[in-house]
Amino acid sequence: MGIFFWTLAVQSQDTLEQQGRIKALVDELRCPTCQGLSVKDSEAGFSVSIRNKAEEMVRQGYSDDEIRGFFVKRYGEWILRAPPKEGFNLILWALPGAAILFGLWMVFTKSRRWVEIEGKEVKQELSRTLSEEEENLVRQDLERFRQS
Repeated sequence: MGIFFWTLAVQSQDTLEQQGRIKALVDELRCPTCQGLSVKDSEAGFSVSIRNKAEEMVRQGYSDDEIRGFFVKRYGEWILRAPPKEGFNLILWALPGAAILFGLWMVFTKSRRWVEIEGKEVKQELSRTLSEEEENLVRQDLERFRQS
């Protein structure tokens, strides 16, 4: 009697593990007919047949990579919701990050240049001495200010 319950427990554990694998796999696959839905979330006929095929392959003992490979061979890489990070796809994955880093670098270098240029202009203005005419104008303005 104990052996019976032990085998039931082992079988149910295997099916729970298989169920988890199936859910994860069909969540990674894109529905061929629905826009933006995974096979897991879609009720379209194609999705149901893909889901059934994935369940069948899991029960037959295929690995997750073999199952993914089967669907990629059949439908192309488009079927994967997240393409593999290798080859040309690696460039597509890295491009947004590289663009952000390049943009930050550009902002940093341009802002440093602007600060340097403005700093030089201010120093030139401060270091320049006033001509006699300018000094006379400043004195006149100060006198008018004091009188008012």
